[in-house]
Amino acid sequence: MKRLLTFVTAAVCLTCSFDSTGQTVSYPPELRATLGGFDKQVTEWYAQNGCNTAEPAKETLEARIAIPICPQSEIIRNMVRMAGGTPVMMPGPEEMEKPAAELHSLASGWDGVFLPDDWVKDSDEYSLAVYKTVADLNLPYIGISKTSVKIDAGLRRLPCKIRGTRELVWKARSFRQAKSLMDEIFSIDTHCDLPENYSRGWSVGKMGVSMCSVPKMDYGHLDAQVLASFIWQHSEDAAGNKKALAQNLKQIAQIKDDISKHSNLCGLATTLEEALALKEEGKKAFFIGVENAYGLGGDIANVKKMKELGVIYITLSHFRDNAICNTSSRHGSNPNKGLTEFGIKVVEEMNRQGILVDLSHPSAGTFRDCIKYSKAPIICSHSGAKAIYGHDRGLDDRQLRALARNGGVIQVYAVPEFLTAHRPSSTINDMMKHFFHCVEIAGPEHVGIGSDFDGGGGVWGCNGDNDLINVTVLMLEHGYTKDQIKGFWGGNFLRVMSAAQALRKD
Repeated sequence: MKRLLTFVTAAVCLTCSFDSTGQTVSYPPELRATLGGFDKQVTEWYAQNGCNTAEPAKETLEARIAIPICPQSEIIRNMVRMAGGTPVMMPGPEEMEKPAAELHSLASGWDGVFLPDDWVKDSDEYSLAVYKTVADLNLPYIGISKTSVKIDAGLRRLPCKIRGTRELVWKARSFRQAKSLMDEIFSIDTHCDLPENYSRGWSVGKMGVSMCSVPKMDYGHLDAQVLASFIWQHSEDAAGNKKALAQNLKQIAQIKDDISKHSNLCGLATTLEEALALKEEGKKAFFIGVENAYGLGGDIANVKKMKELGVIYITLSHFRDNAICNTSSRHGSNPNKGLTEFGIKVVEEMNRQGILVDLSHPSAGTFRDCIKYSKAPIICSHSGAKAIYGHDRGLDDRQLRALARNGGVIQVYAVPEFLTAHRPSSTINDMMKHFFHCVEIAGPEHVGIGSDFDGGGGVWGCNGDNDLINVTVLMLEHGYTKDQIKGFWGGNFLRVMSAAQALRKD
């Protein structure tokens, strides 16, 4: 959905467009009702049963390959065994009352799926339910059909390239290793704009076309998400500031209300300890961030109010300069300018309140000034590497090194517009190029993931919380150690968050 923004100041009127929902999830029109019905089944199942609290997958060579009831079942079973896998038969359609929900539950124990070619058909609800499960959980699979390709296009899944049973078993082992690791560690995606879409009926508890939800987090083995209270920049007169604060407070209240409505699935966290406790209960954790300090309403006293409301970070600006700092965006006045005198006071107050300073959108000058004035390490909750693609939203190598010296962290985004020039066809591999570069320059202790889902983020192969397991697979294939991946998926960010909170002075 394109939104037209008009920025007005006393001197200039700026207009730009930005795709606020990014690479949205969609279903083929002729299958929309059926696939949407499956999502409803899954939503209801989670509401009744909670998250999957099964024991983490053991790290063994065993690869459990699911096989549907079909004329070739016995032949496929033998092929899987010969390739070193363990065949698991799916229940038939007559054995399931609600196949979508039941298959999603069963599939947590699968590592791969063998489907006969052309087995998935528009006219066969059972095969559609099976493939929707495969797609949602990102299971490695064999078996392509016109229908599966069509569904993949709407979900922005990369084409299946597995061509043999041995390759399937090998991929399934890698997938099992990724699941086991994700279940063992604590993982967090540090930026999501789901709250901006509450008016569309989206919710953390609802499986559907939103990129973020508890079911999708469960499928991607993600433990926590930062939900952003995002405020578009407008005038900073008394009326504009009052409206910005009111909008911010309303959105934070909506976030809390959404979480509380699904308290059997998730909870609000403000500290590492609270987040870990929620995981121990088998629930997902949600943190709150504020994107654009314009939402403070021009009053520094509201920094403390944000802390009291549970906010863990504040992004100092967005696409336009504000009273606190300059932006990196082409819509700003000068990227070399940084914090204003008021902005320095805001950063100092954020330090006193234990709120992280987020520099995902501010200018290079603001970055420089925050390194100078902030007593706590800084973060970039959703950013990238300018050396890979020269967009103003990226950090150059000098900034990455400065961030490392500061003890901070950059969380790499999945936003096509910021990753590469070929936006419509950008993939998870483009995202990982930024990630690998940030690790190389800043060091593995200073990098993580901040997707920007539901706010512009989403690429082929990584188009929702459920797809984040694919990132772990690529981390493993790249050769990163378990300890490094533990840091990437939350250890680094949560270390910095705890350091900032330790500086709080009541």
